[in-house]
Amino acid sequence: MVEGYYDLCIRYLPEDKEAMEKFLLLAKHFGFKGVGITESPNKEYITNTCLYNTFLDIFFGIEIDEENPGKLYSQVSRGSREANYVIVKGGSDKLNRSVVDTPDVNILSLPFGMKEGGLDHVIAKSAANRGIALEFDVGALIRYRGGKRVHVISELKQRLMLARKFNVEMVLTAGARSICDMRSPRELIALASLFGMTKEEAMKSLRDTPASIIKRKKTNEFIEGVELIEEHVYPEKQGESC
Repeated sequence: MVEGYYDLCIRYLPEDKEAMEKFLLLAKHFGFKGVGITESPNKEYITNTCLYNTFLDIFFGIEIDEENPGKLYSQVSRGSREANYVIVKGGSDKLNRSVVDTPDVNILSLPFGMKEGGLDHVIAKSAANRGIALEFDVGALIRYRGGKRVHVISELKQRLMLARKFNVEMVLTAGARSICDMRSPRELIALASLFGMTKEEAMKSLRDTPASIIKRKKTNEFIEGVELIEEHVYPEKQGESC
C-alpha cells in the first residue's frame, strides 16, 4: 500500500455506480490515496460498483452501535471477519470501557455532548494498550455554529490532551455523510489546528494510523482502485453547489 492520505470513517454510501464513481473521483481530486466506507450493508455492493476503480484503495468498514456488552462482543467478532476494520460508537463511561476491552475493535468513535469529552484516563490507557484508535471527527466544526461549535472544540481539546498523554492512536476524519461533506486532507489538517492538533499529528492521523489499522487486519482485503475510459468532469466543475 503506497503511502498517502486516508479517511476511514466515511459514512456516505453512494446509491448507485454513477454516484460511487463521482464520489471516488472527488476523493482522488482532493488528494486521497484511499477511502474507507463504513455504512455499507455488505461488501458485495462496494465490489460490484467499483469494478473499474484503479486509482483509489477502497476499504470496507463496519460501524457498530450497541450498548449491551455481550451483543457488542459478538457483533465486533463477526464484523472483524467480514470487514477490513471495525468502528464502534461509544457513549457512556461504562460503554466506552466495554468497547476498549473488546477484542478486534479498531476505532472508537465518541459522540459530542459527553462529560469531559467522553474520555477519561482509564479508557485512554486501555485504548492505547490495545491499539484502538480514537476518531477525531472535525465535520462537526463545519456543521455547528456559535456556542455548540465552542463546546465541540472544547471536547476535542480534552480528547487530544488524553490521547497525547497515553499515546492513543488517532484518526482524523470529516465524518462525511454526503458527498458535500467531503473535505481534502489540507482542510482537515487546518480544522484540526482549531483544537490544538499539530500539523505532524494531523498528518499521522491521516496517513500512518489508517495504514497501520489496515495492515493489522488479518484479511487485509481491499479493492485497488477506476480506470478511466472517458473523460470525467469533477463535481465542482459541473456547477454544483454543496
